[in-house]
Amino acid sequence: IDIPPIPRPSTGEIMSDKGGTEAKAAAAESSDAMPRPAPVNTTLASNSVKTQESPRSPLPAHVKQAVDVAKVQPLSNPYPQNFERPVYTNGDRFFLCLVGLPGRGKTFISYRVSHWLEYFHDIPTKVINLGNARRKLVGKQSNSFFDHTNESAKKMLDKARMICLEDIKKFLLEDEEGKHVGRVAIYDAANITVENRKQVVEAMKGVLPMAHIIFVEVIQTDIEKIKSHIRNVKIHVGMPDFKTASDKDKAVQEYMQRIEQYKKTYVPMGDDKKLSFIKIIDDGRQVTVNRIKGFLPGRIVNYLTSIHTQPRPIYLSRHGESQYNVLRKVGGNSPLSPLGEKYALALADWVKINVLNPKEPLTKKPQHARLYTSSLRRTIDTVRHFDHSLQEDGWVTMRRREWRALDEIFAGVFDGMTYDQIKQKAPMQFQARLKNKLEYRYPRGESYMDVIKRVEQAVLCIEALQDPVVVVAHQAVLRIVYCYFMMRDKNKAPMVSIPLNTVIKLVPRNHGCEEARFVLVNKENKEDSNNAPSH
Repeated sequence: IDIPPIPRPSTGEIMSDKGGTEAKAAAAESSDAMPRPAPVNTTLASNSVKTQESPRSPLPAHVKQAVDVAKVQPLSNPYPQNFERPVYTNGDRFFLCLVGLPGRGKTFISYRVSHWLEYFHDIPTKVINLGNARRKLVGKQSNSFFDHTNESAKKMLDKARMICLEDIKKFLLEDEEGKHVGRVAIYDAANITVENRKQVVEAMKGVLPMAHIIFVEVIQTDIEKIKSHIRNVKIHVGMPDFKTASDKDKAVQEYMQRIEQYKKTYVPMGDDKKLSFIKIIDDGRQVTVNRIKGFLPGRIVNYLTSIHTQPRPIYLSRHGESQYNVLRKVGGNSPLSPLGEKYALALADWVKINVLNPKEPLTKKPQHARLYTSSLRRTIDTVRHFDHSLQEDGWVTMRRREWRALDEIFAGVFDGMTYDQIKQKAPMQFQARLKNKLEYRYPRGESYMDVIKRVEQAVLCIEALQDPVVVVAHQAVLRIVYCYFMMRDKNKAPMVSIPLNTVIKLVPRNHGCEEARFVLVNKENKEDSNNAPSH
C-alpha cells in the first residue's frame, strides 16, 4: 500500500513573522495569563523509534508503515488557524410545516427557528408564509373570505397553497455552487385540516422522504394569552391585514371572529401515526413528539421546548472595568479597578430599582429575576453587591448561576498581551484577525465561531425563562447573545458595540426585539474607558 507523504511543516512557526517564542513568553509573563503546558516535541527521530515485535502480538501492517514514515519525516502539530464550519445535515433536506389556529404564535416560531438554525448551525433556511401569498393573489379580505363554505375563496386559497409548496420544493432542491448543501424549509400556514396536510405530503413526494417532513402544531388554551398576543403582535406591530386599523379593540374582535371561522374545520394532529410531528401546548407546558429521529430533528425538538411568546426583559452588562482593561490587555482573570468597583455598586442599586421593582413590570413576579455570570473573577466581583435576601415564598433573590460557557473568548498564546504587543510581535496574525474576525482563531485559543457554539446552551436557557434575567459577562460573548436576540446576522457580531458601564435592556417580541441602553457611571467619558479595548 502506498502512503502519500506527510506534508512537512512550514519553515516558520505561526508567529514566525516576528518570532512566536517571544509572543508566548510575553503572554506567560503576566500573572493573569492562564498557565500553559510545556510544548511537546512531536518529532520522532529515527534513533528514538523502537519497535518491539512479539511473535504473539505483532504490530499491524498499517502501524508498521506509519512508524517507518515517521522515522524519516517529522510529524507536525500546527496551530489551527481558522474555524472549519461543521456540516450538521450531511446534505439532508428537512421541511417544517406549521399547524394551528391563527393567533397562536406560528409566525413567531417559524422565524425564531429559522434564525436559530442559521445562527448556531449554519443551515440555510427559508420561511414561506401562506398569508403573504394569499395577499398577493386577492389582497386584503373580510372575514367572510375565510368561511369554509365560500367556494370561490377556497379555490384562491388552494392556488396560494400550491404557489407556496412550489416555492418550498424549489428551495429544497437548490444546490449552492454545485454542492449538495443541506437546508430547512419552513411553511408558515394554518394547515388545520387533514386534507391540507395530505396536500403537503403529496407535494413533497419525490422531493423528501416522509421522515424529513415534520409537522409542528401549536396549541394555546389560555384565552387571555391569545388576546394579548393578538393585540401586541397582530394589531400593535402591524399585521398586513390590520395595518390601517384605527380602532385597535375593533381589530382584535375582527381577528377573533376570523379564528372562529377556522375552528369550524380544525382537526388537531394525532390520528395519523405515520406522520412525524411535534405538538406544543401552552408555550411548552406539554410537548408531544411522534416519529422524530435523527440529530437535527432532535435539536429542533429541544429548541421548540425552550421558546415561548411571552415578553420578558433580558438585561446584558459587561463586567465592571478590570485592571487588565486599564492596562489595555486582553484576556486574563484580573480583579476590578476602582472605576469597576464604582460600577458594581451602581449596578446593584440600578437592578434593585429597575429589575426587581420596575414601575411597569412585564412579568407577573419581577422579584423572581435570574442572574447569570461567567466563571471569571471580574464578572463575579461585579455582582457581589446584589441583594440575595430570602423572599416570603422561599425564593432567593438574584441567586447567581455561573456559566463557563459565558467566559470571554480565549486569546491563546496572546492572552495577557496588549493589541500593540500582538501587532509588534505577530503582525501577520494581527492582520489575519482584522480580515476575518468572525472565523479567525487565536493560536491555541478560540475564534468567535468557537464561542458561538459554546454559548448556544446558555442562550437556550435564557430563551426558556419567563422571568427577567440579568447576564453579566464579557464583550465577545455579549455581542453574540445580543445579535441572536436582535435577529441580526452573526457575521456582524464582532463589530457590535457593547461598552463598559452600560446596561442593555432587550425585550423579545414576536417580530423583533426592543432595545434600550442605560449608562450608569463615567457618563462624561463614555467614549474612552467605556470602550476599553477588548476582543
